Parts: sequence; C-alpha cells; structure tokens
Amino acid sequence: MNYFATVKDEVSQQMLIILLLFCGFGVAKGNIQENFVQKYDSLNTGTKEVHMSTVYKRTMEYPEPSNNNRIRVNPPVLRWPRLEGKNVTYEVRLAKEMDFSNPDEIIGTQSTRLALFNPHQKLEPGSWYWQYKNTGGEWSDRLSFIVDETAIPIVSPPATKFTRSIPLERPRVLINKTDIQDLRNHKDNADARAIIDQAENALLARLPEEQEGYPQREGEDYEQNRKLRLDASKRMGDIASSIAIPLTQAYLLNGDNRYAEKAIQVALKVADWDPDGVTTLNDFGDSRCMLTMAIVYDTFYDKLSEEQKARLLQSIIPRASRFYNSWSNFLELRLVSGHVWQHILHYLFQTALALYDDVPEAENWLHYIYEVFLARTPLLGGMDGGWSEGVSYFPMNAETLIDIPLVIKQYTGFDFINAHPWYNEQIDWLVYQIPPGSAADGFGDNTEEINSPGIEYAAFSQEIAKLTGNPLATWYFQKSAFYEDVNLSNSSLLRWIRLTKTRDLKLPKAPSDFKLPMGRVFRDIGLVGMHTNLQSTPDNLMVAMRSSPLGSYGHMLSDQNVFNILYGGEKLFYRTGYKVTMQDPHRVGWYQNTKSQNGVLVNGQGQPYSTEAFGWIARFLQGNELSYAKGDASNAYYSEETDENYGVVKNIRHLVLLKPDIVVIYDELEAKSAVEWSWLIHSLEELSVDYNTGSFSSSLHHANGFGRLWSSDSLSWELTDEFEVPAVNWRGSRDRDGNLRTYDDDQWHLKATNVKATPTMRFLSVIRIGPKVNGAELLRGSNNNGKVEVKVGNWSISANLSSSMPPGLSIRNMESKTVFASHAPSIQSDGIQYEGRYHDGAKLLEMKNGKPEFYEVADEMPYVMKARLHNYLINQ
Repeated sequence: MNYFATVKDEVSQQMLIILLLFCGFGVAKGNIQENFVQKYDSLNTGTKEVHMSTVYKRTMEYPEPSNNNRIRVNPPVLRWPRLEGKNVTYEVRLAKEMDFSNPDEIIGTQSTRLALFNPHQKLEPGSWYWQYKNTGGEWSDRLSFIVDETAIPIVSPPATKFTRSIPLERPRVLINKTDIQDLRNHKDNADARAIIDQAENALLARLPEEQEGYPQREGEDYEQNRKLRLDASKRMGDIASSIAIPLTQAYLLNGDNRYAEKAIQVALKVADWDPDGVTTLNDFGDSRCMLTMAIVYDTFYDKLSEEQKARLLQSIIPRASRFYNSWSNFLELRLVSGHVWQHILHYLFQTALALYDDVPEAENWLHYIYEVFLARTPLLGGMDGGWSEGVSYFPMNAETLIDIPLVIKQYTGFDFINAHPWYNEQIDWLVYQIPPGSAADGFGDNTEEINSPGIEYAAFSQEIAKLTGNPLATWYFQKSAFYEDVNLSNSSLLRWIRLTKTRDLKLPKAPSDFKLPMGRVFRDIGLVGMHTNLQSTPDNLMVAMRSSPLGSYGHMLSDQNVFNILYGGEKLFYRTGYKVTMQDPHRVGWYQNTKSQNGVLVNGQGQPYSTEAFGWIARFLQGNELSYAKGDASNAYYSEETDENYGVVKNIRHLVLLKPDIVVIYDELEAKSAVEWSWLIHSLEELSVDYNTGSFSSSLHHANGFGRLWSSDSLSWELTDEFEVPAVNWRGSRDRDGNLRTYDDDQWHLKATNVKATPTMRFLSVIRIGPKVNGAELLRGSNNNGKVEVKVGNWSISANLSSSMPPGLSIRNMESKTVFASHAPSIQSDGIQYEGRYHDGAKLLEMKNGKPEFYEVADEMPYVMKARLHNYLINQ
C-alpha cells in the first residue's frame, strides 16, 4: 500500500495516527484522522502527487531532531541542512527554556564548520529546544524534541578531551612508543610472523614511477577510459602502501633497520610525486599515498632528517587538506555515503594523529573526524545491527569501525563499542545473513562472490566477541572455523589491531546448548533472514528478503521486496549477473536493476536506482516452525531524482518460511492504471518450467527446488539463460584468488507476465526445497473462484487471489495445530476463536507444551521513517 499518496483509506489513517502518537501528539483520534486527511487532500490537489520519496532525499533537507520527536539516543546529535557558501561556519544553541532566556543553562557552540552538534552530555528528561544559524546570520526557527527514559545513553567526551590526551612522543599511530617493547615480546606469534614474511617480500618490491599511474591501454568508450584511469591511479597508492606498511609494522616488531630504510625510501619517493597529479584521480589511491607517508613520518620520526620531514609534509598536507575541505559541511549531511567510510575516513584519522602538534590543521581534521564518526556511525547500519551495502563491502569498513573507537577509548576512556547497540547486535546480521559454512543473502554488489564467511568474517566476529563479550560472536567464529580452514594470519584485515590492541582480551565462551530463533529482522536497514536449521548449515533452508528505507544507492541494488533462497549454504533461487564496474552497461541495465532479482516489474521496468525508491519491513512474526515477514515496496517505483514514476500504489510482499522445506510468497499489487505485472525468479542452476501448470524447478547436487505460481489473471511465460545486457570483463578484473574473472552467460531467468494489462494483480507462489522433494503435492493445488488451496506435507495453505476478495493468506499445520493468517481479525483452532487487537494484523497460534500461544503484529514503521515523515508533514 502506498501510505503517502493519499490517506483516504482507513489503514493509512491509522498509520498516521500511530505516527502522531509516536511523535508525542496527544490529540483525539477523530481530530488526527480528519486533520491529516485534509492536509493530504490539499497537498494532492496540485500537479504533483505527494510521495514519501520526497522526504527521503540523499542529503538531508530538514533539521533533526525536531517537531517534538522522541529521541532515540541521549544526547541526540543535532543536524541541519547545509548553508551554501565558502568557509561557512555555524552557531548552535540548546536549552530547556523555550526562549533561551537563561544564558547559564544554554549548551552550544560557535564557529563550527560541521553541520551537526553533539552536546557531549546526557540531557535530563523533558522537552528541549534548539536553533542553529550561519555565523553572523539569523537564528533558525525554534526546533524541539523530547527526552524520555527510553533513549539510549551514548555520552561521549568533547573532541578537545580526545586531542589533549594524544601523547606528544612518537610513534603513536600504529602503536604508542611506550608499548613497543611489549609488542616485541610477541614477535613470534602467527600474526607477527606473517607480517615479517610480508616485509621480506616488500624489501624486494619495486615502487612504480609516477608516469606509471596512467593506464597502459585504452578502452572502447569514455566510461571505460575513465575507469581505466581510476584503476591505474589507485594502483599507485595500493603498491606504495602494500610495501611501506608491512615494512613499518615489521620494524616495530623486531627493530630490523632494513625495514626502516626501505619504508623511508618508499615514502620519500611518494612525496616526490605531484600531490595534485595523477595519484589524485582515485581517492583510494590518493588516500593510500597520504597514509603511506604519514605512517612513515610517525613511526620513523626520530630517524628522519628535518629536510625529509619537510618533504613528507609538503605532500601529505595538500592531500589531507583536500579531503577535509571537500567533506566539511557536506559529508555529515549525506544520508548514505559508504565510499568515504570504507577506508578513507580511517586513513585521514591516522594521518591527522601522525601530524598532530606539528601541523596546526591536523587538530581541525581530528575534531571533524571525531565528531562525524561518533555522530554517524554506523552510517550504513542501524541500532539493530546489519549493513545495508551487503556482506561483500562490509569488510572494507571493519578496521574503521573498530580502530577509531579503540583509539578514542585509549585516550579518553569512552567505550563507544559497548555504548552503541549496533556493535552487539551486528553479530546477528552475520549469523542470519551469512551463516557459518554458507553463501551470503545476495543483497548488495559482489555478494554473489561470497560463498562462505571466510577469514574476514571469522576475524571480525572474533574481535566483536572479545570487545563486546557476546558469546554468540564466539559461536560464529568457531562454527565458521568448523566448516572451513580459517587461518586469520593469512589476511591483513584486523591483524595489526589483534597484535597491538586486543591481543590480551579473552574470548568469551560460546554457548554449549542453545536454540536460535528461525528468523531475525533488521528494520533500520530493511532486511530479514529466515532459516529452518540455522545451527546445521548442510540441512538448512534459508530465505532472505530486503525492503530497505535506504532505497538503492552506492553498492545497494534496486531490490525492494526481493528474496533469495539457499539450501545447504548454496545458492538456488538467487539474483543473477555481475558487477563489472559501477557504470558498466551490464550493471546498470541488469545487475543493479530489479530485472536481475526475484522481484516484480511494472510494464517491463524495474525500480529506480535511487534513495527515493525505497521499501520497508512492515511486519515480522515467528514461532518454532513458521517465520513471516511483510515487505512494503509501494514507494519503490517512483523517484523525482531519476524522473521515473511507474504509477504503483501498492507492492506488498508476504514471505513465509515453513519448516522443514517450504517457502510461500504472496504478492498484493496495484497501479493507478492497467499495467503489465511481471513476477520474476532466477537461478544460478538450470531452470525448467511447465507452462501448463505454472510450475518451475531447479536443482543443486544435493537438493531440488520445485515451485508453482498462481495468479489472479492469466499469464504468459518467458524462460531464458541469457542476460538482457551482456557482461564483458573488459576491465580485466580478477577474483579473490587472483584468477581472471569469467562472466558466464549461463544463469537462468524466468518471467511470468499477465496476458492482459490490469491495475490490480495478486500472485501466490509455493516453493519446496530439499533433498527429496518433488512437485506432486503442489500440482494438486487448485484455484477455485479466485481462492487457491494447496496442501504440502503437513501444511495447508490458502490465499485470496481475486481482487474482488480482500487480501488474505492463511496457513495451518494439520499435525502441530499451528495456525497463521496475514489479514484477519481473529483465528481459530479446535473450535476456539482467538481475537486480536488489530483488525487487519497478522496472527499466529502455536502449541507449546500442550498450551496455545497466540502472537499478533501490525505494521510498524522503522524509527527513521516515522521521524522523517513527521518532519516532512510539519514543514509543508
């Protein structure tokens, strides 16, 4: 349902009532309902329909928190839209008094370049008021929020406490000078030996000449040439850091001057490269050049001559200043900006640490990064764990997410990792979206390449276990090692942090006897993972669905209300294609597009690639043998940014996992006019289809998948094993093992489209996956008068397909007496009726120890959506 195009229907009115109650408005139900109907009616009388997408821009447009929103964290970070102009600075004031009449009680700042303010002190309960302005300008309108006991306390010290605690002696970046001897007492452990082996190879490595930063070949068009230039530029920084950093680490481990001499030689050669030249074309390469010189400057400070220090600073400062100046009054305002956070923010943090007290600007860099990191971390996660760009790109953020807070704790005592709930919740994302011994959920760039957690996730889970004391993280680490050979020292990820910062922390004991729930929802990023046997991957059926408030951007794809299915840790019904490069025709036209996903097209078109085209997980409910989620992608087919509007007013997907081997997908679709609806399913293995029965199948070596699709209108089918846009490895990319990638065109794509255009459509698909399944039971399912009835195993599934009926999906287990309904005021079992609080809510009844257990859920917006919708409405 599109809740934001109109509120004339009852459910939308109820949602807005819930929203206002959340935001603290104590108004009678009737008045709220009437006022919001009038407000939306007036907004919708113009030429442009109101969509939630107009609220959810890539860069913030309204100050937060405001409009009496109840804050989530105490203290909240105050943020506002940027003011244009060079060298803009802001003033902020915050007080309990509405008129700011008591100067002694005002909290604030002056002349800050950040478009955010952290009070760095816990606020007492009640209403608070704040304003911001351009220095010398007029104060903004008065803004307000409410603090109550539900707000999570995350009280960090001011940035000045951090910078004033930095030791003046060097080194202090890779390690503090006082800790070197203790480190050398551990030079024989596996991580140390791996570093020294790497350093020995680095002694023999050649640093390229600056002119080698240009590509050695030409592409076929502008975009290919642009990417080849970026690759060549990045390579310069990669080589420099891959030589100098291991040499520097090895020197700190054993004091061998050969390593020091070669590292200094490399850094000085990089310093002679033009800091505004070819190495700046790619910001990853640029930042690694900067970091290489900064690490050498800090580590070998006492070995460098004054002339050598000056040469290094002359090249470091322009690079660091460029990053700082481009980020200030911009980066902190981006709703999503994963690129900088992958490595570069960490590199500038380390560079600023290295130069602090020698270069005045370094203190500004440190203050900026300190405030932005604490205010926005985890930028692509949420309070409840997860990472919206997916499992392939998350490891690039791992050291940023761990090292910066550990340095802050070292100098201030503030433990951000244990203060922020994301760090403790994050392990659930690993467990449910990339289980031990299993491929990943399939969401985000390059996820198709992740066939197991591997060294990187084993290393990260071990650190999370040690730092948070979460025993589930220990279980994940040990279970991953059980399924695959994991030698952490073989990867540089987190290796130096293990050696210098967490070496002596104890690993909590993994639980010996525990049961994991079937599913886990991550509402903040819009993701759900469901499993039949999570603790035994070879027997596990996994289904995951994404419907994200963040939409699609960066390394996210246009995949709202899309699912992927795995069995035994292997991909079966799974999205298709290859990334190639971000702007490659195959990625743009297929891989990032909904066409490559197990989703829905409208008139042959997928969802816009935009943060404005978003979804959300509206409901999540589970028991011992059934797990259910409802995704709402009604706003995912509209974006002002991309000038796309496919007229969709409802895209609701109900996803149910039934133990031991059944997945149910029920779709409610509606558009403003008659359209073609295409239901998609893909497989990395060969697909076959029976057009007469609407059934399809695919197989792994150890399991079969058989599904059937029913619909409210007649369908035409199309099956192909070719991409609509070919994938070509013109870039010469290599896989994780160093082999040249081959983009095979042997993945399978099945599309079912209504024969006659219609504004409303419903689909029901039941898929059975397991070692011995076949389609006999599904083929006996019937569609009588718009109602589908099918019995599979012990389960009886019924769905209303006809648009003349209200939507409804009901499921019953004849043996265990489990009962589920997606839209029902009540459910029945053994002649007893169980009434719910929500007329249209989802309901589940299970028997536990011979007694009935009743559960119920209604639609629930993620926090950020409620707050931003509220801000939008108030500002109209």
